[in-house]
Amino acid sequence: MEKLVSEMAQNGTECAKTKKIQEFLSSKVITTDHFKKAQIVCGVDVSYVDQCAFAAAITLDVKSLQIIEHSISTTRVTTPYMPGLLMLRESRAALSAIDGLREDFDLLMVDANGRLHPRKFGLACFLGVALDKPTIGIAKGLLCGQVEGVCVKLEGEKLAHIIEKRKGKRIFVSIGNKISLKTATSLAESMIKDHEWLPEPLRLADRFSRQAASTNQNSNKK
Repeated sequence: MEKLVSEMAQNGTECAKTKKIQEFLSSKVITTDHFKKAQIVCGVDVSYVDQCAFAAAITLDVKSLQIIEHSISTTRVTTPYMPGLLMLRESRAALSAIDGLREDFDLLMVDANGRLHPRKFGLACFLGVALDKPTIGIAKGLLCGQVEGVCVKLEGEKLAHIIEKRKGKRIFVSIGNKISLKTATSLAESMIKDHEWLPEPLRLADRFSRQAASTNQNSNKK
């Protein structure tokens, strides 16, 4: 999988090739619960300053939501953002941050789509399959599909649930790997603190990645 990441990064402009890879790998995603109990969750997010990606991976206790450890990676990015091809831009940075963690975790939560994707293989699926981990995708905006109540369907298949803990602030929960949509939604909702709208692992990962990006930007101004 690491070789595949490298090849895709080098061929980032070959959208057709990457889309075929996504279509092939989508069959590798497991959409049922393949874990007994999640005690430690890892949230991962990426922020940018110019051509640098600052990824944060942070682990928390699932019940108490107390921080266990965090890791920051800095990666040079040459691939521009393209809807549906986020894994070309963020996968290497995210994997690098996760690799920096000292302890293992049971569940991965990614600030990106999973199966709620035109080819049912967003960044959360890519990371979940690459790491062989139960993974949840959390998106802040709607990439594709039709909203029907608290669900999002694509071509008649229910691919995501919507959680709106704060009025006007919705998140779209989808399967990344080795978890059912029902369990993914339940776990994501259980990790949203009062008066917040993002699950705590992603709220903190977002904060840590932004801080790293801001620190770097300020140091370059000196």
